[in-house]
Amino acid sequence: MKLLRSTFLAFCMVSSASGFAPLISSKSSSINDIKRHQQSTITISTGNIAPISSTSLFVGIHEQPASSVSEDDIRKETMFIQVRKEVGTAKEYLNWLVEECGTSTDSDDDDDSTTKEGEGITFADVIADKAAAGEVELFGGGGDAPSSPSSSSERKETTYVPALRSDLGDTVLLTGTVDATLLNILNNNFFGQDSVPNFEFASIRALVDDVPAAKKKAISREARYGGLLDKLVIEPSSGDLPSGEELAGVSSWIVQLDGATADNTATTLSKIAELAEGSAELNNLIVMVSGTTSTEGWDAVEAASADGDAFKCTLLSVGELYDATEEKGGFYHIGPAVGEEENASMPPRLSRKKAYQLLAHALALDSTANRALAACEYSATVVEAIGAPYAEGEFAVRDDDGNEVVDEFRDIKMESRVIQAMRETGFTQVMELDVLVDKGLAGYKEYIANPPNKENAFAARRSARDEEDEKIMAILDAEIAASDARKKDEAEKQKTIEIEGIAKEWAIKEYSLRMIGGDLDDSIGEEDFMASIWDEALAEGERTYERINSEEYIKEQERVEKSKVNLENKLFWDGMPPVLRKKREKMVEKVKRQYMDLLSEEDLERIILNDD
Repeated sequence: MKLLRSTFLAFCMVSSASGFAPLISSKSSSINDIKRHQQSTITISTGNIAPISSTSLFVGIHEQPASSVSEDDIRKETMFIQVRKEVGTAKEYLNWLVEECGTSTDSDDDDDSTTKEGEGITFADVIADKAAAGEVELFGGGGDAPSSPSSSSERKETTYVPALRSDLGDTVLLTGTVDATLLNILNNNFFGQDSVPNFEFASIRALVDDVPAAKKKAISREARYGGLLDKLVIEPSSGDLPSGEELAGVSSWIVQLDGATADNTATTLSKIAELAEGSAELNNLIVMVSGTTSTEGWDAVEAASADGDAFKCTLLSVGELYDATEEKGGFYHIGPAVGEEENASMPPRLSRKKAYQLLAHALALDSTANRALAACEYSATVVEAIGAPYAEGEFAVRDDDGNEVVDEFRDIKMESRVIQAMRETGFTQVMELDVLVDKGLAGYKEYIANPPNKENAFAARRSARDEEDEKIMAILDAEIAASDARKKDEAEKQKTIEIEGIAKEWAIKEYSLRMIGGDLDDSIGEEDFMASIWDEALAEGERTYERINSEEYIKEQERVEKSKVNLENKLFWDGMPPVLRKKREKMVEKVKRQYMDLLSEEDLERIILNDD
């Protein structure tokens, strides 16, 4: 009640709000306020909550005044609906990817429908197992069994499974950075953080120039609570790069370089290639270059890796790093690295946290192996353009001659639709990065240009729960069929018994009638007679059985029963037994002789009925 009161008071304090429709923006709002509002509504949520319309066309049970909805509001609503359709198409693309690349989250080891002895599992066995596990409660509800990581309530809705590297080993070395975000992801044991399945590092080593400063930066509350301190080893470095001895025992190596000077970066990459080539235990090398998007010098690393035969290498160019002031999903681009001269339209800038997230997740994925990638954020102008639909059809921009102008932001819009669809669907950051790097924009364009046969592609899409339900229903159908067959067999046996009983009674009666009529010799016994006419008796019994079980006979019996309802209140009626009729006639004569002068006809009838 307190909640209702507070809600009502808070609502009443908004003077111009309607009880059934939100407040429509005032026409006196400034242009800057409107722009800020529009910009805030096109930011993609990183959760599973779908964005809602930012326009004022929210109509309740009251009709909105015509003056309150302008043509601009209608167009905004139309554009929003079109954007949602484009996101829906991206979700269909993701569903197709799940069909192509995804797997079921259920284990195939328990997909056996028979017991060890080869006996079929019954429905009772299934229910008993669920009840023992606490999964079934009264009226079919869920029990109080502790939820497991594989339960449907905790796992992601999507079953998309990216290809992960299997040779990361148990020791990772960091050079040039001890960023807390990177360390927490490598530790892979922090509450609220999506886990990376193949991150099982037992030792996380970092070589730095200033050990006390690095420890102060790296050791945080998350590090203490997540168990990072049990794995992290921060040691002083012998130079800008580790020596061959310091690389001993390292299976994965993460390097961060400051690419402000291209010549120094190229030289350092050459040295890294030599060290990686000389290490027999190194399997994975990933280098993040900040301050530039140049790939100069990376060819030496690729040559040393021998196309992944010696080790897997990944380059991530992120441009200028900056500390974000607030947490938000944001739009970013990641794809094949191009030269700085070709990347002039993309601002080489990325938040520090996002850069280290991409760095860690790139180490986990197999799709990033032997790739040179570049990542950057979209500018404010691009972000504003993303909020509009594709510039085609009714949303096309036309020149002075009426011709459609090519949408220069179409590719960026398409990429943003895929990102938004992944975040609304529940893709983890590792899944998101795998889709953007492995399939990329080219894969989505191919899907749009040549859509698969949806009837064939999605006909077999079934969740684990659907498959389990089908198994249970199959068990139920089998038991119902067995029960029906058993009941039918029992009914046939009962019918045979009843027919034989009727046949026996008919044969005994026929024997008596024929003996009385002199049709049989006295030497013929009852059993011999029954054996001689048993086939005839069975035929007669079957005809009698069919007649007494027919609908006509049943209806006739019902009519007879209905006619007998009020017969007990009458002295005489049609079909009355002769003995009873004769008895009552004598009683009537006797009573009349004794009480003729004293009783009426009604009293006489009551006395006779009571005597019965």
